[in-house]
Amino acid sequence: MKKITILFIYAFFILISCSEKDVTLRRLEDVHKAEKKLAKDPNDEEVILEVLNAAQNGGREVRAEAVWLLGKIEADIAYSDFLRASVEDPDFNVRCLAVLGLGRLEANNPEAIDRVKRAISDTDLQVQIEGLKVAGRMNAKELLNSILESLSSKNKWVRMAAVEALKDYDDGRVDRSLNLLASSDSDFAVRSIIKQVIEYRENKNTENIEAVEIIEEE
Repeated sequence: MKKITILFIYAFFILISCSEKDVTLRRLEDVHKAEKKLAKDPNDEEVILEVLNAAQNGGREVRAEAVWLLGKIEADIAYSDFLRASVEDPDFNVRCLAVLGLGRLEANNPEAIDRVKRAISDTDLQVQIEGLKVAGRMNAKELLNSILESLSSKNKWVRMAAVEALKDYDDGRVDRSLNLLASSDSDFAVRSIIKQVIEYRENKNTENIEAVEIIEEE
C-alpha cells in the first residue's frame, strides 16, 4: 500500500511539473540581463520571446518588469500581450504597464481603444489614471464619454488626469464640462489644472483661427 501511495504522489508531482510552462527569466535580474542584451540588439528574437514568456507566465514582479521592458522597446510583437494583460492580469502594476505599452505603440484601433476604455473604468485608481493619459494621447472620439465620466470621480488625481486628457479633444461638451467643473470642484489643484487646460484650448483655437485667416488672404 505504501508503494502505491508513493508512486501516486510521484506521478502527481510529475504531472504538475509537466503542466507548468517553462519560464527562462524567473528573476528580476534575469529580465534586467535581457534588457541589456536588447539594448545591444533590439531585434534579438530569442531574447524577445523569453521576455514575452516571462510577461505571460512569470511571477508578479517578473511579469511587471517584463511588460515594462516590452513597452520600453516598443515591441510590436507584444501587442496582443498588452491587450490581454491590460484587462486580465490580476496585478494592477501589470495592467497599468500594459496600457502604457499600448500607448507607446500608438495603437489606435478598435481593440486598443476598447482596452483603454476598460482601463479607465478599472478597479485600481492608478490603472484608471494611466488609461486616461493614454486616452488623451490617442485623442479617439470613442473614448470621450469615458473621459468625461471620469470628471465626476471621487478621487482628485483621477479628475486631474481626466481634465488633462481632454485638452486636445475637439468637442463642445469638453468646454462645457470643464467650465462646470471649474465652478463646482472644491479642490484647488483640480481647479488649477482646469484653468491651464482652458487657457491652452483658447490659445489653440486662436492659433487655428489665425492660420485659417492667413490661408484665406493668400
